[in-house]
Amino acid sequence: MKIQNRYIITLLLAALFLTAAACGNPQRNTIVQGRMGNANTLKEKTEGLAVEEEIGTEEEEEGLSGLYLLKKIDTADKTVSLVKAGNNRQVQYSFDTVTMFMDKYGNSKSQTSFISGEAVEIQVESKTDKLQKLWVTDRVWVQEDITNYSVDESARALTIGKTRYSYDEDLPVFSGDITVGFDTFEEEDEIRAVGMDKKILSVSVTKGHGYLTLSNTKLFDGSFICVGDKIFEEVKPNKKITVPEGTHLVTVANDGYGGSKEITIERNLTTNLNLEELKGEGPKTCKITFHVGIEGAVLTIDGEKVDYSKPVEVRYGVHTIAVGAEGYDTVKNKLVVNSKDAEIEIGLTKTDTSESESQNNSGNNNNANNNNNNGGSSNYNGNANNNNSNNNSGNNSNNTNNNNNNSNNNNNSSNNSSNNNSSNNNNNSNTSTDYLTTLYNLLTSINNSGTGSGGNSGGTTTSDILDSYNDLRDQ
Repeated sequence: MKIQNRYIITLLLAALFLTAAACGNPQRNTIVQGRMGNANTLKEKTEGLAVEEEIGTEEEEEGLSGLYLLKKIDTADKTVSLVKAGNNRQVQYSFDTVTMFMDKYGNSKSQTSFISGEAVEIQVESKTDKLQKLWVTDRVWVQEDITNYSVDESARALTIGKTRYSYDEDLPVFSGDITVGFDTFEEEDEIRAVGMDKKILSVSVTKGHGYLTLSNTKLFDGSFICVGDKIFEEVKPNKKITVPEGTHLVTVANDGYGGSKEITIERNLTTNLNLEELKGEGPKTCKITFHVGIEGAVLTIDGEKVDYSKPVEVRYGVHTIAVGAEGYDTVKNKLVVNSKDAEIEIGLTKTDTSESESQNNSGNNNNANNNNNNGGSSNYNGNANNNNSNNNSGNNSNNTNNNNNNSNNNNNSSNNSSNNNSSNNNNNSNTSTDYLTTLYNLLTSINNSGTGSGGNSGGTTTSDILDSYNDLRDQ
């Protein structure tokens, strides 16, 4: 019995030893789904894994399992900050020189070239929580340099162009590595969107905005300042202008003084510009050479006609320029003059005459009808005013209809003559079907006229007329 007991104890000890050995050698190089790095206790790690398994099951249904949105790569601290797609839980991992950063094709990608909001996948060493690999995923779509967009925060919808996408309430929106809200956006901002199907996963501001304030504006008050080629603002004391980030040429001029200067606007920061620095010496003028290219075009500056066959001398400041020519639309705009000389090319667009020609044709047909039948012209005027775009055929058809109405009202023989004229006009311009209809109206009016005179004219009966019409229709 003692020997048997020893064997039993030995077997139990062996089983315990094997169990302990198995627990002490976890598998290396496993992918960890969003676990916070460098946990201090085994308990924390175990709890974190349990939570991830539960969340991972939910994400699996949405196709987001294993997807992260990059927030920041800190090359100084050697850390990567991520946001878990689907639940926005933030995680952070450390990396070292052997960590691989790659694009979606598996090629090496520099750490500084990654953009906040980029959708990535990761591989983490489970024992040390070191980031082994980070790569751009190919499971999402990306739209860059978006300027045509609108946001409906109440419906949690982002419309890009004409396509509407939904987003979650806690959608990560990045400006640099900072999380912001849509309420901080300006019209000039350009964005980048990452999504899956019709759902937005992240939005990043790729070109934001800053602010420009003006000081010492007295000389230029009431004038205009140009920032780049899109911003044109009136100069006022304590003026604050929203400007896209980047470097811009600023131009200001007034009453013979002014100049230009390059400024750099940084995102979400305010830059002040002292306009006294742009005053320069004065008063100064600029010689402007105008190229219009339309013979007989008239050019005015501040309402005064000028001879632009040679350079025109214009005082520094803001002026109103207008150019027009017969048969062309007039061009009118503001011109900021602040250089020694300049060349300006002005293009004119031909005036659209189709509407006026249609109105003239309608008027001509109406006048012809007036000569024959005043009652008919009254009805026609109402139609012409509402349908100026009708063509000649349509107008002649209207004349015929008016004449037919006049016949039904037993008009006199002069009206019948008017009907003949209108019918002939209609016959020349309308299709064969309209021709037969017009002929039928004419024959009917003749018959009515004969009846109104006290009998059949020349022995013609309604039956004869209709038989003739049917023969023509068959032909």
